[in-house]
This record gives sequence, C-alpha cells and structure tokens, in this order.
Amino acid sequence: MARFKTLLAAFVIAASFQASAQVLYKVEGNGLQAPSYVFGTHHLAPISVIEKFGAADPYKSASQVVGEIDMTGSQTEMAMKMQPHMMAPADSTLSKVISPEDYAVISEEFKNWAPMPGMELKMLDMLKPMSVTAMVAATMATKAMPDYKPGEQLDTWFQTTGKTDGKTIVPLETVEQQATLLFDTTPIAFQAEALVEMLKNPQKSVDSTKELTGAYLAEDLDKMITLSEKDDEHPEFMEALLDRRNADWLTKLPGIFKQGPTFVAVGALHLAGDKGIIAGLRNLGYTVTPVKAAK
Repeated sequence: MARFKTLLAAFVIAASFQASAQVLYKVEGNGLQAPSYVFGTHHLAPISVIEKFGAADPYKSASQVVGEIDMTGSQTEMAMKMQPHMMAPADSTLSKVISPEDYAVISEEFKNWAPMPGMELKMLDMLKPMSVTAMVAATMATKAMPDYKPGEQLDTWFQTTGKTDGKTIVPLETVEQQATLLFDTTPIAFQAEALVEMLKNPQKSVDSTKELTGAYLAEDLDKMITLSEKDDEHPEFMEALLDRRNADWLTKLPGIFKQGPTFVAVGALHLAGDKGIIAGLRNLGYTVTPVKAAK
C-alpha cells in the first residue's frame, strides 16, 4: 500500500459522506453578495470534464480563481524552488537506501518508465525516492490513460485560462510549502519502500491509476477515499496531505470569498469527509449545495 499512497501524492500531490457523488458545489450565504463555487479536480482527468460536470458557467461567473499553488508563473522558477526539497542528503541517496538486490531489479524496470529515452536510474541517484516516483507515475499515467494530456491538466487550465480572462489567481499555499509536504514529510525509508514496490509491480500501479481515475469520472468520492485509505500503513502522511491542509485552507477561504465571486479548483479528495472542505464550509455557516450538470 505504500506504493499506492505515494502514487496518489505524486499526482500530486477528503459535509460528510453525503458529498460522495459530486465534485462541484455552490457556496452561498454567510454575508456573501454573490455565490462562489468549489470544484474537485483530478490530475489525470481530461479537460472535457469541465463541461461534463457543469463547471464551465460557474467558472465564467467568477472574478477570481483559487488553486492549491500558483501554476501561472515560470515553470523554471517553480522547478528551482522545488529542487532543494527533491534532493536527498548525501548519506541517503537511492543506492544507499535501497538494497543492492532491489536496486538491480528496479534499475532494469525503470528503463521502461523513464521520462526520457536512455535515462537510467543511476543518473538520478541524488534524488529522493519520491522525486523518482513522481517521474515514473507521470509516465505510467500516459500509458494507463490514453486521454491524459499533461499540458491540459485541470488545475493548470483553470488558472492559465483565468489569467488570460483577467481573473485574479489566488494560491492557497506556496510552491515551497507543497514541496515540503510531498518530499520532506515522509521519511526517506518509506519513500524508498514505495518506489521499490511500484517498480517491482508496475501493472498494479497502472491498474490503481485507472481505478482512481474511473472513480473520479464517476464522481464517486467515496470510492476515491476508500482507495486512498486502503491498507493504510501511514495515516500520518494522509493527515498531512489532506486534513491539515484542509484546516489551513478553511482559515483563508472566507476572506477570499469576500473579495468577490470565486471559483476554487483543488484536488477532489479535499472535498469529502468530515474534515473536508465541504463540511468545513458548512460548519463555518455557509450554505453549500451540489451542482448537477444540465442533461
């Protein structure tokens, strides 16, 4: 299960269960002059789900777009901010934290999932295992989901299109904060275990990717949560990935909503559950109702 948890975070990377069959919500009341909307995204979903789930008009009505981080800036600058968090300490490089037997096996398998032809695992020895897992997960996604186009990722689309449309882009956290969560929160030993598990059984990871994406396309957040909690060996990681971030975001969203009609686009797992965004907004006094796409 370590593999699945890390794969979930790499894509990179959860009202009550009544929120289970919905990914778009209208937020009203509590002094708001106009409604805002919360939309749950999934990194492997095609852009066509915007129309399918009825999010096009809510997006158009907003004067600002809220996301987990600002995706509209320089990709080079973003990479530079993340790089220090992706590098392993000198005594914890890949070849030092993975047994020679496992290293030999996954080095061969890595060649099948390398992001570039000719790339070998030994070239990435100074990276933390999670960094390599993210690369492998992206390649797996392209093979598991033929409709997946990295250049049309939902969160990025809403922000870049929003910026072009003159909307204000509001990030809930910084690139450095997200990099700390993804690469620094989990012990390197756990990261290594997950990478080995993924590359020893890549088909299982591909199948998990398909299953998670299928649940999203069916708007089945219950199933997405079940998949993320299945055989939960490291609940503290999921608490950091979801619950703590949700709590932080809920302190920021009321002030953001007051600035004008808002379209919030964050990972779908942040919506559901008694510690999710939807329950949290209701607890703050907002009226939050599901929005169904017109048939």
